[in-house]
Amino acid sequence: MSSWNNRHVNCYLRLDFNVTWFVYTKLLSVLGKERRPKEALGIFNLMREDRIIYPDMAAYHSIAVTLGQTGLLKELVKVIECMRQKPSKRINNMFNKNWDPVLEPDLVIYNAILNACVPSQQWKGVSWVFQQLRRSGLKPNGATYGLAMEVMLHSGKYESVHEYFRKMKKSGESLKALTYKVLVRAFWEEGRVNEAVEAVRDMEQRGVVGAASVYYELACCLCFNGRWQDAMLEVEKMKRLRYKKPLEVSLTGMIASSMDGGHIDNCISIFEHMKAHCVPNIGTINTMLKVYSRSDLFTEAKELFENIKGVDHGGTTIIPDGYTYSAMLEVSARALQWEYFEYVYKEMSFSGYQLDQSKHVTLLVEASRSGKSHLLEHAFDGILEAGEIPHPVLFTEMVFQATAQENYERAVTLVNTMAHASFQISERQWTDLFEKNGETISQDILEKLLDAVGHCRMASEVTVSNLSRSLRSLCRPGSSGDLPRANSCIEDTDDPRINTNSGKIAGNRSAYMLTSSANMVDGNLELDEDPFVNRTSITPDVSLVNNSSTNRESDDPDATSSNGNSVNGLDVATNLLMKRGCFC
Repeated sequence: MSSWNNRHVNCYLRLDFNVTWFVYTKLLSVLGKERRPKEALGIFNLMREDRIIYPDMAAYHSIAVTLGQTGLLKELVKVIECMRQKPSKRINNMFNKNWDPVLEPDLVIYNAILNACVPSQQWKGVSWVFQQLRRSGLKPNGATYGLAMEVMLHSGKYESVHEYFRKMKKSGESLKALTYKVLVRAFWEEGRVNEAVEAVRDMEQRGVVGAASVYYELACCLCFNGRWQDAMLEVEKMKRLRYKKPLEVSLTGMIASSMDGGHIDNCISIFEHMKAHCVPNIGTINTMLKVYSRSDLFTEAKELFENIKGVDHGGTTIIPDGYTYSAMLEVSARALQWEYFEYVYKEMSFSGYQLDQSKHVTLLVEASRSGKSHLLEHAFDGILEAGEIPHPVLFTEMVFQATAQENYERAVTLVNTMAHASFQISERQWTDLFEKNGETISQDILEKLLDAVGHCRMASEVTVSNLSRSLRSLCRPGSSGDLPRANSCIEDTDDPRINTNSGKIAGNRSAYMLTSSANMVDGNLELDEDPFVNRTSITPDVSLVNNSSTNRESDDPDATSSNGNSVNGLDVATNLLMKRGCFC
């Protein structure tokens, strides 16, 4: 009876071990399919701490494939080192001291290494993998050669691509359609279009079932080189395949390739052909707007933009997205059609899309200089409402506009606000701004701005002191010590460290508040209504207007000043919105 109980207990323990190990291994696989390598690596490390769930070859395969697909080469190399190492003596549930789980990498793991080398372009890793395969007595398969070709393609080693293709044919491995896709791409980037066509014909003669991606790659290659009609023959072959991209997606890619190759007329021809055979999607519209923008075809772009709105195209309604509005803004700006630029901007705002500062800053500045300064102010307002920090160019342009309008109080307040941002405006940048716009801002205006800066309470920051030095050099060359500076805290130091890429606020004082329609009367801030967009007004914080320091702790260590006080970027942006239409 006792013997039966022992066998029953051992059987139960083995069953529990198998179930637990299976759950962890399955979890690795699921995390890999979800492209969550960090979580998968955490589970893998957890498995290595317990004898019961210690990884076997299946678990190593799972984590290796996951890391390979996400390009984490260093982590994958560490996993291989773990395979060859004995487990730690502190491992849990170590019942058998003679247990040795050491394993050697197999072909699956080496292929995963090649896969990880693709995004990082570690072409030297290919030679290392083939060397390890020879030492281990392993024979490369078709996937090994295909991945090696792909690594060399992304690394620009086109001769090596052809070399591994020849080795693959010599080894007797069956050639795959994806292998030919890599080969076609290599010929394309080398400019050998005819060889790319011959490669696909060779694939067909060998009886390899062509994938849609091969014909699509060749079609884009032909379009890039101005042969769009030949590309249409490849599209017809692609249409007969079972698994393929939607026709409108393929044709849109061909339009983009023609545009990249500089064949604008071909783009228009493909688009006309497309309208006769399928319904363009919003991606097609956006691509064509870019085509029209590059060729200064404003009328065609405007017509296309107007035609898509609210029109039922064969049961499908095309709705403009952020890329559509962005492309149309660029077209209008290139054609100097500022009235239509304003129309597109307003429609974009009412549709809930916000300007991309990295793309539209220069467009807004150009529009502002062309009589559309209210668009710049509205964009400035929207950026603040979103809790972001406006681009330095937007700040300096706002200061320029206020100065040109001789609204010195507003200009000074803007400068004070800008001083608390993490970016800095150098003295050279301030000087360039005023010198390049000498026709708009006279010497008299600069002197009045200098006087306003000297008689206002200014923030003791580098950007402010750089402005002061720039104005002195422009207004009073050779005499910088006789400027009245009542209540001024400006330090005459110029920090050479200029960082205009950060979007955070740093400093040890609260930001000054203002709106673009605010006026200083007898020392009090008066607010006017904003005619552009109706919003709920916000009561101004008088303590912030008086530039009182804040004791609020910041979560961002980069935003903390040397004396311990800090200003959070979102808080400052929110405080700037004293009323419903800041700067509007």
